[in-house]
Amino acid sequence: MAEEQAPFELLKTFSGLIHRQPLFESNRLDVDSYHLTFLDKHGEPLNDDLPVPAFLEKLPDILPAISDRQQALLSMPESWREALNQTRESTLKFTLDLNGKSSENKLDAERFAFARHADTSDSDSPSQTLLIDIQKQTAQSLTEHLPYWRQNHTILCATNVNSLDDYTLSKNNVLDLLQGQFYTLPSAKDKQKISPSLQTLMELLVKLQDPEISPDDLAATINQDISLSYKLLRLINSAFFGLPREVSSTKQAIVMLGHNKIKTWASLLSLSGVDDKPVELRIVAMTRARMCELLAKYYKGQSELFFAAGLFSTLDALMDRPISSLVEKLPLSEELKSALLNQSGAAGNALCDVLN
Repeated sequence: MAEEQAPFELLKTFSGLIHRQPLFESNRLDVDSYHLTFLDKHGEPLNDDLPVPAFLEKLPDILPAISDRQQALLSMPESWREALNQTRESTLKFTLDLNGKSSENKLDAERFAFARHADTSDSDSPSQTLLIDIQKQTAQSLTEHLPYWRQNHTILCATNVNSLDDYTLSKNNVLDLLQGQFYTLPSAKDKQKISPSLQTLMELLVKLQDPEISPDDLAATINQDISLSYKLLRLINSAFFGLPREVSSTKQAIVMLGHNKIKTWASLLSLSGVDDKPVELRIVAMTRARMCELLAKYYKGQSELFFAAGLFSTLDALMDRPISSLVEKLPLSEELKSALLNQSGAAGNALCDVLN
């Protein structure tokens, strides 16, 4: 008898794109929840009469696997709403954005919360969440509309917060949630010196990505940072890896799990030490690294180089410095420098794909 397809695998049958973005609490930049937008293959909103996809009936089982929060905002066509209402209850609370429309169905309202858009004519009608495209607002328009929005909506969420000015405008107006690319940008601290600890972190990351490093040198590099070696061994010996026996040294871990896996986990653990940045930024760093690594086969390039290009592409945001000034201080290959500064060369092309 054929094995039943795992719920998560059903997502691969969807012919369009699924865009996942974090919704940050504006006061602390902790992730409140995730916004999942279902789009066509060109990245455009889906038509309201689109047929219901096969994965929708399993959505209550799928979403907890890609969202570790208790709620999720879903932007989807109107035609999917009834099918979603027929699914079993999820462990997550759903807020639905039906292309800016709200529900008049009392049964739906009992099960789901609904979101409206501030740029629609009925945005003052009551709903739990109001989505405010910050690109369509000015400081004056926000000041004028906020009292009315507060009366009719529990949560005010700024979307397309894609610059530091957008972030400042949203925060100054005490909007509840923020969504956008602002957290992947360096703040305006160009004249500040890099602290010794961050300089050490950058040098460690460079050593970890050296494709020529030997197992002994890799172990020695990791062991230079006592905290890193401790975290790595604790992780390797956790139930996540399920190894048959306990690993007692970094060298042993490298032998058992291999160069690349240890370098990846050591890099991630190193980034976890940057505690003044959102956790989501570290996730972006590792996601870019992994995607670039997977594209190395397509571009016929060296996987370690591609991984490093994706990983280091977030250094500017992590260090609050322009990427050009950081690259100058690091012993990187010319190919990697070109990828980071100009998105040129095979690794640069892959990085450009990932950023897009």
